[in-house]
Amino acid sequence: MYIKSSIICCFLLNVLISNAQVVIKGTVQGGNKKDIYASIRLLRPDSTFVQGTVTDNNGLYCLPDISAGDYLLCVSSMGYIPQWHAISVENQDKTLPLFTLKENSVLLHEVEVNASSFIRQKDRVLIIPEEQQVKHAYTGYDLLYNLMIPGVSVDVRKGTVNTLLGEATLYINGQKADYREVRALRPKDIEKIEYFEMPTGKYAGDKASINYILKEKYTGGYAALDGMQTIGYLKGDYNANLKVMHKNTSYTLFAGHSMESNDGVRTDKEETFYYPEGEINRTTHVDDAHMKKNSQYVQLNINNRNDKRTLAGKFSFVRQDTPDSNSRSTLSYAGISSGTLHSSREMENTGLMPSVNLYGSFQLSPTQNLDASLTATYTRNDYMRRYSENDFRSYTQADEDLYDIDFSADYVLQLKHHNSFGLNLRHLHTVSSSAYQGDRTDWSHLWTAETLLLGQYNQSAGKAFFSIQFGGDLLQYRVHGNEAKRYLSPHANVMLNYRINSNHSLMYGLNTGNSNPPMEWVSNVSQDVDSLMVKRGNPDLEKTNYYISYLVYSFQKKRINMQVSVYYFGAINNTSSDYYIEGGKLVNSFYADGGYHQLRGSVSFTYKIRPNLHVKLSGFYRYNKFSGKTKEERNEWGGSADVNYYWRDFAFNVHGKSTGRTLENHPAFINTPATYGAFARWNHNNWMIEAGTDNTFSKHNRNVMYMRVGAYRFHNTSYSDTYQQTGYVKVAYTFDFGKKTSKEKRKINTTVNSAIMKVD
Repeated sequence: MYIKSSIICCFLLNVLISNAQVVIKGTVQGGNKKDIYASIRLLRPDSTFVQGTVTDNNGLYCLPDISAGDYLLCVSSMGYIPQWHAISVENQDKTLPLFTLKENSVLLHEVEVNASSFIRQKDRVLIIPEEQQVKHAYTGYDLLYNLMIPGVSVDVRKGTVNTLLGEATLYINGQKADYREVRALRPKDIEKIEYFEMPTGKYAGDKASINYILKEKYTGGYAALDGMQTIGYLKGDYNANLKVMHKNTSYTLFAGHSMESNDGVRTDKEETFYYPEGEINRTTHVDDAHMKKNSQYVQLNINNRNDKRTLAGKFSFVRQDTPDSNSRSTLSYAGISSGTLHSSREMENTGLMPSVNLYGSFQLSPTQNLDASLTATYTRNDYMRRYSENDFRSYTQADEDLYDIDFSADYVLQLKHHNSFGLNLRHLHTVSSSAYQGDRTDWSHLWTAETLLLGQYNQSAGKAFFSIQFGGDLLQYRVHGNEAKRYLSPHANVMLNYRINSNHSLMYGLNTGNSNPPMEWVSNVSQDVDSLMVKRGNPDLEKTNYYISYLVYSFQKKRINMQVSVYYFGAINNTSSDYYIEGGKLVNSFYADGGYHQLRGSVSFTYKIRPNLHVKLSGFYRYNKFSGKTKEERNEWGGSADVNYYWRDFAFNVHGKSTGRTLENHPAFINTPATYGAFARWNHNNWMIEAGTDNTFSKHNRNVMYMRVGAYRFHNTSYSDTYQQTGYVKVAYTFDFGKKTSKEKRKINTTVNSAIMKVD
């Protein structure tokens, strides 16, 4: 009886301790030990508000009834630079050190460079944008570029964000976003940014995650217009949006138009065809080319939220049209076939894509959260290609109906000992039905599906944080007339972050997974490329397994941020191009065999020389190797530089990137020229005007690609107006009405998917 009573008492004591409510207290003062009134806000790591208070006459504050866990503490006061501090609370009262706020003595044009603008937490980096960075940015990409995060590369105009592990997935208030959405963000509406180098929780499965957290605003509305025009060739991008708030619901309408017209890509191509009876050498020179395309979109967003849940619906329609892509070339043959002749190629492509997205985020309890998203898309693609070469004629017309379903659900449970548990479910399903006419009458029906169920456990222990994510990945695809392919494979991520001290940290990761081959590669369709070559899909392609391992060292002190990393990527059963002779023609198909290996070392360095002068330098070494049927390898060194200078309402930037020497997945060797540019931007009130130039003194930039696989070899040099000296002008204006609101994200995917096998 005594033993039972002791066990019960110990159990009750443990429950009481684990649910204990503690007190956080401390003191705040201004510079020169001034007594000030300061606002204190306590937030969870995901920025959920927990509790707030203000200091008394002596600068003292107290936050009672706080549960154990990890938090963010924001200290702010009028006329002072706010501070953010990451803190951990155990099962006992916590007294924080004295916080001294610095006076914001230069309010108009400069701010103090404060190391706390980058707050490294156990599973993320929290970034508080500085005044200069916000003032001199117009879009979410601009702000991310101005932050100069080590190891993160931002292409503002293309809308890409790349990290050590690949392209980052972007979110706004925890909801997945895309190019148009992030582009429409107003930096002044962004409160902070979360950068997840090791994604956990709802972000599990991403290579890297960046989450924009917006300031809460509920009333009013705005109208915005922006346009960009390229100088050097015809290219323009024009957008408009309108947002209206009514109580807890917002309505936003987006619309846009883009167009481009240039002289296409001019090439000089040398090819060798290895036939059993001998070689044929062909030289192709493009004499004339032209390309014209345009795109339009419209989207309606409806969002309703309260303290317990968020519901959102997005309805969009995208049209993309390439009515004119043509070229005329001179071909010279030598070997077992010789002579000189002329060829012409014409291509047209149109895509129509309506889409609907439904999203819900539910706070089931103070420690439980459930997110769910469903996206359904229909795409109608029409493709035409016509090719002639003396007496040889080729014509292909393809019409495709494509259906996409993307469903995801993420459940996260915060536990009581600096740990959490999560479940992530995702299913992607694509069905394509294509009818081909012309040289060959064919019908292709195929579907692909991927179902991923992932469980995760995250634990913080002292200076260390680790995450274990493990589950199963079911890959499936089937081409009509062939047996279905099904693969059930384990999927695992292991990540460890160790914070040596406030300035140094180490992160290690190990990932395994697999992927389906691209849909257009697994079709059973054949197309004539020219008089000697046929392109053909391979419905028997197998899945690819991949393995990733990386080690990252980060250093942060005052004005300096640095990242040094080593990264390995390996792909087994890698899919590559294949070339072989069949029926008197060269067949370009695909095979899955052998492996691809990449070893990369990189260093990225950011230095805030002055409050208004920021520099970022990056360098890398990369080794690529193909093994198996095709054996190739290559070494590459490279780097980039960015400099930002802020002065009053102006921002000035110069940037450059070294030449590229890559080994791509074909496998093909690709050489690209160095690129450089500059821009000047003026921001005042709601106006923004930007003018820039790229490759200002370059007139003869060329891209080079060469390869030898099986019975085929080529060396291609390409030239385009888009590679040379160009300029651009961008103008934007935003009009706010009523009480100011946050600028709505423009979540619209303008990438029209297709499984049609196309010939370039």
